[in-house]
Amino acid sequence: MSSILVIVTFIISIVLIAVNINKFMHIFQQSFYQLDDFLPAIKTTKVYKIQVYEIVLLILSILSLWNIYSLIPFSFIALYAAYKTINNRPVAKKKFVYTTRVKITYCVIAALILVSSALVIGFSNAKYIAAVFCAISLYKFVAIGLVLLGNLIAKPLLTLLNQRYIKEAKEIINANKNLKIIGITGSYGKTSTKNIVTALLEEKYITVMTPKSYNTTLGVVKTIREQIKPYTEVFVCEMGASRLKDIEDICKVVKPDISVITSIGPQHLTTFKSMDNIVKGKYEIITEAKKDVKAILNVDNEYIKEGIEKYAKDIEVIEYAINDKNVRYTVENITMSDKGSIFDIVDGDSKIQVETKLLGRHNIYNIVCAVAIAKELGMSNVEIKKGIKRIKPVEHRLELKKMGGILALDDSFNSNPEGSKMAIETLCMFKDKYKVLVTPGMIELGEKTDELNKKLGEYATALDYVILVGKVTTDKIKEGMDEKRFKNYVVVDDLYEAFRKLEEIQISNKNLLALFENDLPDSYIK
Repeated sequence: MSSILVIVTFIISIVLIAVNINKFMHIFQQSFYQLDDFLPAIKTTKVYKIQVYEIVLLILSILSLWNIYSLIPFSFIALYAAYKTINNRPVAKKKFVYTTRVKITYCVIAALILVSSALVIGFSNAKYIAAVFCAISLYKFVAIGLVLLGNLIAKPLLTLLNQRYIKEAKEIINANKNLKIIGITGSYGKTSTKNIVTALLEEKYITVMTPKSYNTTLGVVKTIREQIKPYTEVFVCEMGASRLKDIEDICKVVKPDISVITSIGPQHLTTFKSMDNIVKGKYEIITEAKKDVKAILNVDNEYIKEGIEKYAKDIEVIEYAINDKNVRYTVENITMSDKGSIFDIVDGDSKIQVETKLLGRHNIYNIVCAVAIAKELGMSNVEIKKGIKRIKPVEHRLELKKMGGILALDDSFNSNPEGSKMAIETLCMFKDKYKVLVTPGMIELGEKTDELNKKLGEYATALDYVILVGKVTTDKIKEGMDEKRFKNYVVVDDLYEAFRKLEEIQISNKNLLALFENDLPDSYIK
């Protein structure tokens, strides 16, 4: 009877640990499998905070040293802990993807659990059983340990697989001699620019782009292996970076013919360590590109402008801007409405009036950049105008749509200071709307995080109401609003509660328009 009880209790305990493994593996994936990103993310979840039922679990496991039947209530508490883990977790904004890496790691973890199970079943010593269940009572830390250990053990196999995939991708690129590669990076704006460039170039060329946020080396490799064909004419490759040499690694697989830097700012400052490193890291898309690369650069951005002399002085640089009129490509006569935007793109003595459904000043930057690329690849003004007119809003990037009965500007994939400011400016253009901001704030801005979140709060006072999501990152936003004596705000625990508040506001403000600004990993929303 006691052996059966131990086995049943252990199986229930494994269920508890498995639920938590899935949770922490998701956070690890959101942290790009980097330990120095994962551990701070874990810290923000306050995993170390002890719950009453966890203390009860520990006491019952110790009691099992003297009375094996204390494992019966232990099992019920373990099931309750699993239930709490599942139900207390916010809805994932970035879906957990069961990649090859995750699957291999889970196989390793499963093997570790099977070995542990065999040991538990094989021993009947009461002290041993008590020790095992004492460890299980600390299930959160057991789950974190298994995630890290599983990844560590799986790493050699994953390295071999990755090397094979990278080799195949290089062979595909080398075999396609006529393929033009457009590399796009930036602290913000790169994904929107990539989508706009692709939509425009498809007017004339067979074009492939890296999908969604596949902007890491392995994401690029996967795209090449699955989508690049002998007849592909242009590959638009988004290149992301959270530390030095990230873009260099991508450029070892694909060397751009045209390199674009959309912006440089204090994004991922925590991992880059300094603004100088961020500038150097972004300019790897030029220094590691083909020798005859053409660089298309947004020189309204001071960091980009300052980096030209250091990193791009020996190549052809094509400059674009909105504020600076002394560059190759600039913009005039901007008008916006809820139908979209109309403006003139100036190229020297040439001028093209274009219409687009896209909203926001930052999208104008992206379109001008796309036009510069299209011109370099030989597209006509007629093709360009037609291509721009059919560009669709990028999902979650200042996309006007209905969200659960709420009219919304969905900018939830944005997470940078400049983009947030531009999004609020765009919302302010809707004069006939009751304007509400929904945001959890910004992260990964290093020592500037507090300062920039406070500024976000100051910008937000131009609106009618603000809903702050979570208590972890919003204190400084509140401080910025408080200093401006702005009182129309509330702090909620999660997105569900934010929607409930919006529905309440809409009862008395039928013309409500909500801006969903910024997107944080789930671990930050608490």
